[in-house]
Amino acid sequence: MDLALLQALSEADAIAASEQEVRAILLAEAAKYHKEVRFDGLGSVLIRVNESNGPKVMVCAHMDEVGFIVRSVTREGAIEVLPVGNVRMAARTLQPVRITTRHGLKIPGLLDGESKGETVDNLRVDIGAKSADEVFAAGIDAGDRVTFDTPFQTLPQGRVMGKAFDDRLGCYLLITLLRELHNTPLPCELWLVASSSEEVGLRGGQTAARAVNPDLALVLDTACWGKNFDYSNANHRQTGAGPMLVLCDKTLIAPPKLTAWIEEVADTLGIALQKDMFSNGGTDGGAIHLTGTGIPSVVLGPPTRHGHCAASIADLKDISQTGELLVALATRLDRERVNHLTNFSDEPLLNGELNANH
Repeated sequence: MDLALLQALSEADAIAASEQEVRAILLAEAAKYHKEVRFDGLGSVLIRVNESNGPKVMVCAHMDEVGFIVRSVTREGAIEVLPVGNVRMAARTLQPVRITTRHGLKIPGLLDGESKGETVDNLRVDIGAKSADEVFAAGIDAGDRVTFDTPFQTLPQGRVMGKAFDDRLGCYLLITLLRELHNTPLPCELWLVASSSEEVGLRGGQTAARAVNPDLALVLDTACWGKNFDYSNANHRQTGAGPMLVLCDKTLIAPPKLTAWIEEVADTLGIALQKDMFSNGGTDGGAIHLTGTGIPSVVLGPPTRHGHCAASIADLKDISQTGELLVALATRLDRERVNHLTNFSDEPLLNGELNANH
C-alpha cells in the first residue's frame, strides 16, 4: 500500500472543474509508464493502458470533491461562499478550510454559517480580515475554490483518515491498476478514466464515455452508512468487511449477469463482497451507462465512514481487496466474456421456459 500516494491524492484540492492538482498526479504516473493520455472537453484524464483488438473496458473514478467557491467579499472582510456539491449540513459550520487562489496561493480560514432548523446557509470564510481590501490584498477573489483543510492521517488497525476519500480512493485504485498492469498482456483495451465534475451532476463520466466509447465500464466510488457504528445486516458499507458491489442506485441498475460474474471472480479470490444498494444519490455510472446506445456498467469500491464532510475513514484492507479484484476483472474481460455479458438472447428464463398460456 502506497500511503504517500494516498496522502498526496487526499490532500490535493479539487472541486468540480478545478481538478488540476489531482490531474497532475495522474499525468505524472502516466508519463512514468509512457502511456497515451487524452482529455475530454471538461478536463477528464483518459489513460490508455494498452492496445488491443479486444473489447474496450473503461475503469472510471472521479477527481473532484465537495467543497465551496468564493461568491463575494463583504465590506467587513467576510468571504461569502457557495457549496459545490452536496456538502453535509453538519460540516458547514466552524470547519478549518483553505482557499486556493487563481494564482495557486493557499490561504487558511474558518468556515462558518447560520443554522436555521436543519439547514445551514449564509456560509462565510473568516481569514481574520477586517475589510474587503485586506481580503483582496491576500489575493482572494470571486471564483476561488475552497476545500476542507484536513491532513491525511494513519489510524490504528490499518485504517486511515483524510479528506476527499470520495473519490480519491478511486483515483488511487486507477493508479495502482496502471502500475500493476502497465506491461501485462490483456485481453481487452483498458482505459483508466479520472473524470471531472461528478459531484455536480455526473458530468465527466458522460463526456469521457463518449470519448472512449467502451464496451463495458467499471465505476469506482465509495459510500458510507448513516450510522457509523451500526454493524447490523442492514449496513452493507461496513469498513473492513470487503469492497462494495452496488447492485443499484438512484441512477443505475447494474446488469445482473455482470454483477453475478463479479461475485464469481471475487469468490475465486476469497474476497467477500458487500452487495449494496443506494436509495439516494448516484455515481458516474448513471451517466456512463446511458451513453451512446448503452454501456453495461457497474459500481464498486471500498466503503468509508463519514462522507461529504471534512474527513472520512477507510480500511486499507478494503482498498487493497478492491484493487486485487479490479486486476482479476481486467485480465478476464476478453471478447467472449463481454459478448456473453451483453448478449440478451441467451438468458435463461426465471421459470426455465415460457408457460404455454403466456
